[in-house]
Amino acid sequence: MDFKELLVSIQKSASTLADGWIAKTAISAVLATGSVHGSALGAFVMLVFVDLLTRWIARCYKHLQDSGKSDEQLNLVCCLVDIPEAFKAGYINSSAMKHRFAGKILLYGLLTILAVNVDNMVLAAGESQVMLRMVWIYLAATEAMSILENLREAGVEQAGDLLQFVKGRLGVLFDRNKSK
Repeated sequence: MDFKELLVSIQKSASTLADGWIAKTAISAVLATGSVHGSALGAFVMLVFVDLLTRWIARCYKHLQDSGKSDEQLNLVCCLVDIPEAFKAGYINSSAMKHRFAGKILLYGLLTILAVNVDNMVLAAGESQVMLRMVWIYLAATEAMSILENLREAGVEQAGDLLQFVKGRLGVLFDRNKSK
């Protein structure tokens, strides 16, 4: 097989992989959620998606404020409806947001793999596994706080108080686990 035949073969394989990608993705998601790690990845994907959506809402809130709307006229529905206009006005940059989303998912996957391997080494040494649990708690908490920060920026008053509560509770949780 020469180089040209190899390229044609690779192209055919890539084309076959791309056929029915929606169905393949759905089947993969169902199979992946059958495991603990797959379920966690699905939960992280959902958290990152909600974080992205709330970031858009916060940017739309700013767009609507800059357009002359008063805070009394603004609510979450107005911000959601404003998303296309905020894109057009440049308040939302889909390229940066898309890379941020993909980067987070990749990072979360890598950190999970790292934590699983550390826990396996710790288990082999006869100790209890805690790294994966701590990584997942930290990542989920980080996303939750980011979502609350975005909602606070979008004018949701309760988000600020809830954010302070979550930060306080997480401090207690991490301090408790630090001593173990």
